[in-house]
Amino acid sequence: MFPKLERNFVFLYTLSTGLILTLILTVAFLFYLSSQNSRQESVFQDQLFTLMSGLQTNSLFSDSYLAQLETKNHLAIYIEENDSPLFFPGSYKTRTERSRLFERAEHLAGAEGIYPNSHPISSNLLQSSLLRISGDEQDIYLGNILIIRTSVGYKKLILLQDISGNRAQMMRTLIFYIFIDSIGILLLFLTGRWFVRRSLKPLEETYEKQQDFVAAASHELRSPLAVIRTAADAIADAPEEEPRLLEVIKKECRRGSSLVKNLLLLASADQKNWAVKMKSFEIDEMLLHLLEVYEPLCLSRGGQILLELPDDPLPAVTADPDLCRQLFTILLDNAVAYGLEQAGRIVLRAEYSRPFVIVCVIDHGPGISDDEKKLIFDRFFRKDPSRNQKEHFGLGLSIAAKLAQIQEIGLEVKDTSGGGSTFWVRIRSG
Repeated sequence: MFPKLERNFVFLYTLSTGLILTLILTVAFLFYLSSQNSRQESVFQDQLFTLMSGLQTNSLFSDSYLAQLETKNHLAIYIEENDSPLFFPGSYKTRTERSRLFERAEHLAGAEGIYPNSHPISSNLLQSSLLRISGDEQDIYLGNILIIRTSVGYKKLILLQDISGNRAQMMRTLIFYIFIDSIGILLLFLTGRWFVRRSLKPLEETYEKQQDFVAAASHELRSPLAVIRTAADAIADAPEEEPRLLEVIKKECRRGSSLVKNLLLLASADQKNWAVKMKSFEIDEMLLHLLEVYEPLCLSRGGQILLELPDDPLPAVTADPDLCRQLFTILLDNAVAYGLEQAGRIVLRAEYSRPFVIVCVIDHGPGISDDEKKLIFDRFFRKDPSRNQKEHFGLGLSIAAKLAQIQEIGLEVKDTSGGGSTFWVRIRSG
């Protein structure tokens, strides 16, 4: 279940964030293309303006000047005056024959109404738009054709600029963007998998605990039901045992009822439906009442319970008195069950450590190992893995932990000096 859920979440996370990253890089690359094209066109227009200005002022261009201009800027220049071409073979070597490129430029200009023999009529200048000419060797050029009226006739200029190298640079940039996009998606996948695993881990642990909880609850409920069924069948076969068997059935019914009650308490706490009535009350009065309740029980089992209070009266505490009484009852029941028989006594101690009143339930029983200290507040955990002690279900301390949590009361367990366990309850005074 969870591995499939993890894969789905990772896929959705990587897909969504990967698409966003790809979109951002695509926009960035298109902006780069636009800026590069604008820069190319700006450079070409500068060269065109320089030559056009010279033609308009009847300047003479030397072959060396034109050769230097072509070589430096990857240009191909064709000039004619009154239908007579300027004798200039060109210095920049184009991959496609120059004459063929000039012909293609004139063909494109012809689509705009500028033919080889066209002349300006209403103005001194006839100029084509910015042309893009493709060569035979996957080379590409920016081009422009202009015809200028002069005092002695007409001058014609065909200017081409090789931008094939710029296109190669753009392809390298595109590959770089694709590489960055791929690396980004890979990193998003790895971080997404880490994030999803970390996010699902508490959910998976909760699910496993829930499964364990259901299994343990089913096991605990199965035991009293099996005893009741067996006793009911035995009554029919041995009527003379009916009183004893009925007592067994009543006892198991009480056990089952107690388990169901505890399960309902935990369910109510999990759903935060437990009503908490916080108020100020005297904690020492509650401890004295607990002493009166548990003293006869301890005496009946051959032990005793001691109450240790400081000389000065304890300050009032703020909590829910009913829930606190239930919390201390669980801790005392636990101490009587596991720590009374071995040492013969348990201690209920209270002290004031500003701003808290600390109440300790101390026993001198077998104690709790460090590994078990991490588990004793889990549901259905018992030191007796065989569950031979049927009067306990392993829910008491988990209920106590919930009671402490919903009141924001501190609860922890420590080792008792000389052996045993001490449960510390920290309640804020005031």
